[in-house]
Amino acid sequence: MNEEQIIQLFLKRPTEELISLERLKQLLAERRKLKHYIGYEISGLLHLGSIGTLLKAKDLQEAGVEINIFIADYHSWINKKLGGDLELIKTVGKEYFIPFVECFGLKANYILASEIYDNEYWKLVLELGNKSTLSRVKRSLTIMGRKESESNPASFIIYPLMQAADIFKLNVDIAHAGMDQRKVHMLAIDLSNELKLKKPIALHTHILPALDYDGRMDILESKMSKSRDNSAIFIHDSEDQIRQKISKAISPPKSLESNPVYEILKWFIIKDDKTVFKIERDMKYGGDIELTLPEFEREYLAGNIHPYDMKNFVSEKLIEILKPARDLTDKKIDIIQTILKFKSR
Repeated sequence: MNEEQIIQLFLKRPTEELISLERLKQLLAERRKLKHYIGYEISGLLHLGSIGTLLKAKDLQEAGVEINIFIADYHSWINKKLGGDLELIKTVGKEYFIPFVECFGLKANYILASEIYDNEYWKLVLELGNKSTLSRVKRSLTIMGRKESESNPASFIIYPLMQAADIFKLNVDIAHAGMDQRKVHMLAIDLSNELKLKKPIALHTHILPALDYDGRMDILESKMSKSRDNSAIFIHDSEDQIRQKISKAISPPKSLESNPVYEILKWFIIKDDKTVFKIERDMKYGGDIELTLPEFEREYLAGNIHPYDMKNFVSEKLIEILKPARDLTDKKIDIIQTILKFKSR
């Protein structure tokens, strides 16, 4: 695989931002295996928002990158996930998260945060804290899904510094996350200059909005949520549940703005502008149509494709993509029921 092909895999949707392309080219010129990491809180059932980042990791794996999935058990504990029960968080990470990631065919190294945190790590956290300001760290609390508040536990302040320290502790070339993690990645890049640490590439993927997103709130505040069943497609949803949720999702005709179904189509299903796909329609509505995403966009905006047709296509593709998780669900029903006792963001 040549350099241009590797770069295209990095930039392929759902990538929304790469900081920076020049830095990536420098690393590729070294002709060595690049090391990636993405961290996940253990907080509830997996949904499309989570799987989107994993599919991006599969692109990087195809590009020859070493994939590392960081199970952020201490971070989940600080953020009071699963009732703030650290042992339960670890159990869910090992018995639920890892098997359901693996069922989608991603080959990765799994690293439990609590197993690598040593004196060197905590010293690094303090060094990063000494080089940052309280106001900047507080602004980064949005990475936790939390707003700045005087009533937040003091432990919340440590969270962004820990996430930055994770990047350096793991000695990675690529820090990967959703766009909602951008602030802490920029903090890590800035601090790498000050402390003369290895500067990472930051790869940010698109955030899928909630199925009921209507544009009245910022998309980062209206993303798919584990705490609202009807806002998300969960990987365990049955075929009927997927069809029902998509059928009820907001999808204005002749508009791609504030259109969650189109967002799933563009950022989760059809991840480039060259792939030709088929929208199936009754003959009285024009019959089946084959087209690329840019062609679809033009036809939809012109009113030549109805929201129902897009919803039908998206539903069936999601049913196909999520089949490995549905097949595994019955074997993991006990741990899933344990998770369902907690409603966490």
